[in-house]
Amino acid sequence: MKLLKNKIFQKRQKPLQAQNRFALVDKTPVRVIGNLLILLIISCVFVTTVALRDSVISKQFDDLKQQLFDYSSQHGFGINDILIEGRKKTTLSSLNEKINLNRNDSILQVNLDELKTKIEDLPWIERAELKRSYFPNILQISLKEKQVIALYQSNGKYYPIDKHGNIIHTDYIPNVPSMIIVGKHAPEKLFELFNVILSDPELFSHIKAAIFKSGRRWDLIFDDLDNGTKVLLPEENIEHAWDKLIKINNKYGIFKRKLTSIDLRLEDRVNVEIAQ
Repeated sequence: MKLLKNKIFQKRQKPLQAQNRFALVDKTPVRVIGNLLILLIISCVFVTTVALRDSVISKQFDDLKQQLFDYSSQHGFGINDILIEGRKKTTLSSLNEKINLNRNDSILQVNLDELKTKIEDLPWIERAELKRSYFPNILQISLKEKQVIALYQSNGKYYPIDKHGNIIHTDYIPNVPSMIIVGKHAPEKLFELFNVILSDPELFSHIKAAIFKSGRRWDLIFDDLDNGTKVLLPEENIEHAWDKLIKINNKYGIFKRKLTSIDLRLEDRVNVEIAQ
């Protein structure tokens, strides 16, 4: 990404554009002492405003506080740039819409908690961490995006699912193989299934589809959607059935054999169908 040119910094009222990288500006050490005094004054105004928030003169203090913010932005505390880390799926345009800051805004006025809440409302964001640094005045935003662990198929459309079984409500075109989830109310029950089947990453990696049957139990399709091995899990105590499947795989290597189905619904037996 290209560095911002100096002439951009000279423009006022230009909306800031969140960047994955940022250009450092020249420090202004000559103004440091004066700026620190401004900080002290603003802090005093904050304290006084809280103490007088219910009085008739609190509005006057709010106006004075805003004037001090405006003054600080013109004397060393205007936002110089925004640094974004961890962004892969989230668009810069959606971030800029949530951030909604101008280059001449005071960095002291930014409410980090409020901005964090706005950013975490974006569909791909699982968690956001914000902090500010001074001289240069940089707003730093670190993002942790949701991990797509499956795709929910419904009415011919695909919806990304995160590790908690939540649908990520966003336009999405799958470009890598993912587990397909099928069945009414499947996303709501998916977290319970993941808690079990993620215990064996090697076995989990072979699962191509999970079908929620009759709103009660799961069928798992391994290796191939059309000709793979189907594993029928019971309605209850799927932990025990999954452990049984792990032992069978470790002992016999189910993926090395031409099996069409493994029925684990009965407690005392395992029914296996061999491909003809």
